[in-house]
Parts: sequence; C-alpha cells; structure tokens
Amino acid sequence: MIRSLLLSSAFVVMAGAAFAADLPSTKGEPLYAPPPPVFSWTGFYIGANAGISAGNFSVASPFDVFIGDQSQTNSGGFSGGGQIGYNYQFDNSNFVIGVEADFQGSTLKGTYFDEEVDPYQVDFGTKVNWWGTARGRIGYAFGNILPYATGGFAYGRVSDFITEGPESFSWSGTRTGWTAGAGVEYAITHNLTAKIEYLYTDLGTWNYSGFPFDGDGSINTKVAFHTVRAGLNWKFDFLAPPAPVVAKY
Repeated sequence: MIRSLLLSSAFVVMAGAAFAADLPSTKGEPLYAPPPPVFSWTGFYIGANAGISAGNFSVASPFDVFIGDQSQTNSGGFSGGGQIGYNYQFDNSNFVIGVEADFQGSTLKGTYFDEEVDPYQVDFGTKVNWWGTARGRIGYAFGNILPYATGGFAYGRVSDFITEGPESFSWSGTRTGWTAGAGVEYAITHNLTAKIEYLYTDLGTWNYSGFPFDGDGSINTKVAFHTVRAGLNWKFDFLAPPAPVVAKY
C-alpha cells in the first residue's frame, strides 16, 4: 500500500510540473537600454561671447604734426557680442569644418603721448567702436572636445580724435582687414557648448588728409589687436545625423 501511495505521489508531482511548463510566462520582455546617441558637431548654432582686447596702435605724420614722424601706444578694452555659425562633421571622421560670423561692441582705446606736446594738453588717440569677423573654422574632434583653428575677414569702426585746448576734432571710418586665431570648444550637453578663443585682428592702415590743425597735413593710423574671449553656443540638431535605431528582441 505504501508503495502504491509513493507511486501515486510521484505521478502527481510530475503531472503538475508538466502542466506548469505549458503555462504562458508572466515575465515581461527583457529590457535593453539603448546606447547614448553618438555626439556630432554638425549643426547650426548661435551664441554670445565676451572678453578683453589689447594691442599696439601707431600713428605717422609726414608733416610732423604734433607727433613727430611716428608714435605708438598700447591699447586695451572690452569686447563683447554674439556669433552665429554652422559646423559639419564628416561621416565616420573626427574632422570638423565650419563657418562663423560675429559682431561685438568695443571699448578698445589707445592714447598717444609725446613729451613735446604734453605741456599744451593735447589729447590724441584712436579707439575701436565696434568690430566683427567672417571666418572659416577647421578642427579635429575628440568626442565632445573640439580644438580648432580659424581665420578670415575682419571689419570695424575706428575713430581717431584730437583735442588741443578748446579745440577738438574727430574722424572715423569703417576699416577692413583680416583675422586669425585658434580655440577649443567643449560640448556641455548635446546642444550647449562653451568655448575659449584667441584672435589676432589687423584692420590695416588708414590715411586721413586735411588735418585740421595743419591745413593740408595728413596722418596715417594703424590698428591691430589681440582678443581673448569666452563664449557659449546653442547648437540646433535639425541637420545632424539621426540617432542609431536600437532593435528589441
């Protein structure tokens, strides 16, 4: 009898196991976390920048007006404004090319000094009211870090001024030249980037004829300066490569 009970119990256990195996699974599909999207520098961007500018301005007068044959002065001031641009990162490559245009206001100014005219309280100098650039960029990306070189066209509004006692005079014009430099940009998020940049800008030499204190005299002023600035950009992704598709199994 005991033997019959044991055989019956074993049969019930095996039958229950077989029935359980045929039941549908209550477990959900395994979850596969998609990999983070691959960062690309491709896209339009817009941003703001601020920094300091400093350089060496020079003025020359063939008629020895106040300043002798040549005078130089160190200049300094603030530059700040905005930029807009576009980057393209080649497929399966670290190389990035782009274009950028920027515009900024400026307090950059230099005042010439000459011991011979100082007793007469002559104030003579040059200032940059605003300036901008249109440049190409080329860089090599290390993931979300982009070192780059840049260069292109520069322009700016330059004013020269002179005061002698109660008399004062100023003249200004938009000058053109070139700029070159380098920087490094870092992607904080997929859309927000920060950069530090150096530019050397040369706005050339400008001649002014008809100097007011010397009849038909003329002067030449040369403006060139360095700028170190920081900036933030917001990158738009509507032309960036699509994120990879992750299949579920």
